[in-house]
Amino acid sequence: MLRRKFVSFVHLPANARNESREYGLLPVLAGLAVLLLLMLAGWHIGASYLTTLLDDGALTERERENNRLQEQLSALHELDGTLESRIENLSERAADIDKIVHGPDAPGPLGPLGPLGPASGAEESPPAQASIEWTESPDAAIDRIGGRIDRLLDETRAELASLRSVEAASRDDEAYWRGIPIISPVQGPVSRPFGTTRNLLSDEVRVHGGLDIAANKDEPVRATAYGVVSRTGVNASLGRYVDINHQNGYVTRYGHLSEVLVESRKRVERGEIIGLVGMTGKTSGYHIHYEVHHEGRILDPSTWFFPERGL
Repeated sequence: MLRRKFVSFVHLPANARNESREYGLLPVLAGLAVLLLLMLAGWHIGASYLTTLLDDGALTERERENNRLQEQLSALHELDGTLESRIENLSERAADIDKIVHGPDAPGPLGPLGPLGPASGAEESPPAQASIEWTESPDAAIDRIGGRIDRLLDETRAELASLRSVEAASRDDEAYWRGIPIISPVQGPVSRPFGTTRNLLSDEVRVHGGLDIAANKDEPVRATAYGVVSRTGVNASLGRYVDINHQNGYVTRYGHLSEVLVESRKRVERGEIIGLVGMTGKTSGYHIHYEVHHEGRILDPSTWFFPERGL
């Protein structure tokens, strides 16, 4: 006796000459399982391919964005370094001007930043970063550098305010300002700077208390500020020289002159010719030895040179 099938599928062909076929439940389920497995395999392969395509596109876009951010960071770093350098120069110049107006022993610049940075209690800017820190995101790096640039701009505004204050103070005493030695006595390169030098052979330390400026023979030497000629003479080291008292605590000296063109007690103006370049005294070439003194203390003249038109 044939086993009775509870569920069966009958396939009726379109052509009457073909025989019909009957399928049980298990073969049908097996076929469906195989079909499902094939569909899942196809989906897995297709999805992996699509994911790869999408990831490649996203990666390319991220690379473009990263390159753009790198360019922005490089530009910000360059701007940061430029601003910092210019602000340092401005701060040093402001300190020099403040010393000129108030004397070398002034307690500090008029501005809130001081000669080289923030005053006591003020927030000090962090040092410049030479490169991008890979531990931070590009957005964080941009924010950090942008904040630093903002601080540098604030410092610039403070320095400008300090310079305006110095300008206002200088106008209050025109006589004092007139006697400040702010120009070079002669145009030429510095052949020997102010300060100490050490002999490499003898290890001897020598102090050079002035500035040597090379120039052509008999080139005019000019007074660097208004004053009164306090002394002229001949020195074994300096040769022919001129001292000018500017009557505000400052005294300037001009040495190695070939000829002195002024007399003691003569009043001279800034830029007036007082002598000619020579090589008298202890020297091996034509130049001017120039000194700046304030209240008996010798100063570095190179920090006192400003444009010929004055300030």
